[in-house]
Amino acid sequence: MIYKNKYRIPTSLTLMLVFAFFSFIASAQNKGIVLEKNLNKPLAGVNIISTDSRVVSITNGRGEFNLRNLSVKNGNDTLYFSHIGYALRKISLSELKEMGYLVLLSEDDQKLNEVTVVSEKLSLQPEIRYKQLKSLKEGLFAVGSVLIGGKICVIGGDASFGEDLILKALDEYGDDVMSHLKRSISWQEFSGKLYIYDIQTDSWTTSNLKFDKRAYHGIQYFKGKIYVFGGKGLSRDGRSEYLDNKIEVYDIKHNTILIAHANPHQAINFASFVYDDNLIVMGGSTKLKANGEKEYSNKVHICNLKTGYWYELDNMPAGKETKGVLIGNTIYLTGGFHTMPLKEIETYNVVTGKWNVENRKLFYEVERPGVTTNGNMIYIFEDGKIQTYNTETKELNVYLIDLSLKYSELFYSNNKLYILGGFNQDEFSIEPSSNVYSIDLNEFKRTETHYETAVSIESE
Repeated sequence: MIYKNKYRIPTSLTLMLVFAFFSFIASAQNKGIVLEKNLNKPLAGVNIISTDSRVVSITNGRGEFNLRNLSVKNGNDTLYFSHIGYALRKISLSELKEMGYLVLLSEDDQKLNEVTVVSEKLSLQPEIRYKQLKSLKEGLFAVGSVLIGGKICVIGGDASFGEDLILKALDEYGDDVMSHLKRSISWQEFSGKLYIYDIQTDSWTTSNLKFDKRAYHGIQYFKGKIYVFGGKGLSRDGRSEYLDNKIEVYDIKHNTILIAHANPHQAINFASFVYDDNLIVMGGSTKLKANGEKEYSNKVHICNLKTGYWYELDNMPAGKETKGVLIGNTIYLTGGFHTMPLKEIETYNVVTGKWNVENRKLFYEVERPGVTTNGNMIYIFEDGKIQTYNTETKELNVYLIDLSLKYSELFYSNNKLYILGGFNQDEFSIEPSSNVYSIDLNEFKRTETHYETAVSIESE
C-alpha cells in the first residue's frame, strides 16, 4: 500500500503517485489526506471545518479524512483545515477536487520561532509535564478564587475529608474483614480564610480577616474590590447546610469587609462574570431533595456594581450547574452538571442576549472543571485531562496529564497555566488537595493529542 511510504520523505515521483492516487479515488468518494508540507508525512487530528463553523471531519492516524457528512451546495463552498502549530488553510471545494483531495499544511511561522530542534526526529511525550509549587496551608476544593495581577486570591472552600475504612478492609481482606475493621474517618468543614498566592515569589500569605465559611460559591474582582457571593454554609453543629444569602465585599486597599444581604441568585456551582460595570450570575443548583436529586436554576441575574441594583435577564435554555469564561462579548459555558456531567459548549452573547450551542462538543464530559482562557484559546482541566478549544477555528484537542483532580481552579498568567486545589477521590475516600501546579504552554507542543480515543468516544 502507498501509505507505508508516506511515513518517510518521499521522492518527487512518489509524491506524484500519491497525488494521482487520491485524484482517482478521492474524487469519487469524497475522501482525502492531509500531509505536513515539509516532511510529507500524514497529519492526524486536523479539524476540517465548514463555513457554518461545523466540523465535518477529523483526520485519523493516517492523515485521512472523509467528507461524507458535508452537504455540498456548490463548488465555491469553503473548507478550513486547522491544526495547532500549523497555518490555517482555506480551500474551496472546487479547488480541493482539482488538488485530488490532497492537502498540504505548513507550520505556523509565528510558532516556529518558539520551537527548539533537539534532534532530526521529534518524539512527542504521552502526557503534559508540570511543576509542583508551594502548597496551600490546607486542602481545599470548591473554592472562590480570582487572579489579580500576579496574585491568586482564594476565599473559602470545602475542606471536608471522608474515608470508608469498612469498605476498604472488605476490599483488601475479603472474608477476613472482621479482624481488620477500623472506625471510618470523616469530617465536614468549610473554610472562611483568605489565602493569597504570589506567582513571582511562589509564596502564600494568610489574611487575618474572617469571611463567611462557605463553599461552592463565586468571587469576582472589580475596581479594587473582591465580591464574594452565593454558595452554601454549614450550621454550627455541622449537621445541615444552607444557601448563603450574604454578599461580602472585600476592599483590598482598606483591608475591610462590607456585608450586604441583597442577593437574588442564591445557588451553588453557578457561573459568574464581570462585564463592564456589571456582575452576571447564571445557573447552578438550589436544593438537594431527599432522594438525592438536585433542583437546577435556569435564572440569569445581573447586578450593576456602581449602583448595587439587581436585574433579572431572560432565562437560560435549561437549568444546570455550570462554569465558563468570558471572551469579548461572549460567555462560553463548558460542560457542567444536570443529573450527569455534560459535554456541551454553550454560548451567551452579553450584548444581544442570544444563546447558542456550539457545533463542537467536548470529547470528555466535565462536571466542575478548572477553566481559563488565553486569547481565543480555552483550557479546560478535570480528572487527568486538559481539553483545549479554539473559539475562532473551532479546533478541539485533548491532552493527558497525571493529575486526577476534580473541582480544581485553573488560571493563565505569562504563558503558564496554574492548577490549584481540588480533590482526589477513589471508591473508598475523598481527600482535598492543597497542591499547586504550573504548566508551561510550550508543553502542549511537546505532547501528543489524545484524539484517537476522543474521536471514537464522540462518534458513539
